[in-house]
Amino acid sequence: MNILHLSDLHFGTRSDAENWYSQLADDLFHELKCTQLDLLILSGDVANRAIPEEYAAAECFLRSLCREFNLSSEQMVIVPGNHDVNWSIAKRAYTPMRREEYMDLLGENGAPDENYAIDKGEFVEVQDPKKYKERFKSFSTFYSTITGSPYPLDYEEQAILHHFPTRNLLVLGLNSAWQLDHHYRSRASIHPNALSGVLTDIRQNPQVYGQCLKFAVWHHPLHNAGDDHISDMSFMQRLAQAGFCAAFHGHVHKAHADLYRYDINISGRRANIICAGTFGAPTRQWTPGYPLQYNLLRIEGARLIVETRCRREPNGAWKPDAIWTQGPGRDPLPRYEIVLPEATDTEPDLKTIPSRDVTYLLNIPGQPPF
Repeated sequence: MNILHLSDLHFGTRSDAENWYSQLADDLFHELKCTQLDLLILSGDVANRAIPEEYAAAECFLRSLCREFNLSSEQMVIVPGNHDVNWSIAKRAYTPMRREEYMDLLGENGAPDENYAIDKGEFVEVQDPKKYKERFKSFSTFYSTITGSPYPLDYEEQAILHHFPTRNLLVLGLNSAWQLDHHYRSRASIHPNALSGVLTDIRQNPQVYGQCLKFAVWHHPLHNAGDDHISDMSFMQRLAQAGFCAAFHGHVHKAHADLYRYDINISGRRANIICAGTFGAPTRQWTPGYPLQYNLLRIEGARLIVETRCRREPNGAWKPDAIWTQGPGRDPLPRYEIVLPEATDTEPDLKTIPSRDVTYLLNIPGQPPF
């Protein structure tokens, strides 16, 4: 099973989309010998300014990918990122009002509730909740064009299950940018009611979802040097309880791997965190030392192999990105390996895992992520 994980695409023009697609297709076909994709994960920032022209370029790119790699709209999991929030629409959702005239939705000490109003001293910018949701409208229209279903603007519905019964796979798409706008650029979070709704659905339908391999996708990281990360990570506890074993995100513009542990014992519940680098950000937005990147994941039995690719020249070819260290005196590799839950009920026996010079087992107890 082949899973293409792209993030932070930052589409601009149709010309960019055509060039980027050609470069990607050449790498998949010639270098990775991948002629068919089974799933596409886009973990946010599809556009750069969340305007229709950028989503039209993204649509061009995805249509080409579907045609050549036998991918259907049902095999795409797409979530929004902070660049999929249209700030112009967000600004128009706020109305200035004199502070002395504003009496609604007051928080502590009589101050305006920051979820609905921005206190600027003598004046307050008051949010119209209905207009405010429209800042995801361009993304929703793009999502509908690609998948055939509109992306819901109600926050409590922005948790979407994608079930692939023939693959025994369940993927949950979440919106970590639902509270962001031009005032709050780093208020990333997962809506608790949206999460509760889908977890209830999973729990109440064990005959449908009970034995599925479970993945989750959102945009923002759990950890970051800045403040633009999901500060309330308690939602991870609920995902772990429900059996989610891997999560995909982007935003930091560099490939990264991490491990969330819910139980401390050797065979306890855990989730591997897989971050893709930026696929198409302008060079000024590249993280220092990190070029453009994407991940191709292969599921082989109970192993998930993550191939990391990089492109250092805007018009160059994709190449292996050997960034995953293997220990003192050993060369880093452009791939690492995760043992899926079926193989982690007991401590893995390395003698039973085929010897390869291309893998690294992220969740062998006692070993660090890298």
